[in-house]
Amino acid sequence: MTDPNESQPTLPGLEDAVVLGQHNGALRNAVVVTLEELKAAGLLERRHAALAQLALELADAVSRGVSSGRASAAAMAAANLRETLLALPAPMEAGVAEKFERLVASLEADVNSRPAT
Repeated sequence: MTDPNESQPTLPGLEDAVVLGQHNGALRNAVVVTLEELKAAGLLERRHAALAQLALELADAVSRGVSSGRASAAAMAAANLRETLLALPAPMEAGVAEKFERLVASLEADVNSRPAT
């Protein structure tokens, strides 16, 4: 059943936002920004497509659970969203990235300063 006018059984909080004509909520927009940043950093690959889509769907489920007053549905979807986001690749923290760059530079300098054998 794909007709949005038909009665379709759904799990609470997991109704299709597009079918229901709802607009993007703040949480979904935040997930979109997160995914765009990861993609721009070159961290998302094709194999992450399902996790990315799941994150978007769960963001919608959280928003619907909150707006409908179903705290348990919102909480469950929020926990799953958090786990999904944590499963995506994470960029290095700024301090870690800088330390890594310094380490690489010192190793290169060490290699370049050794006499040729």
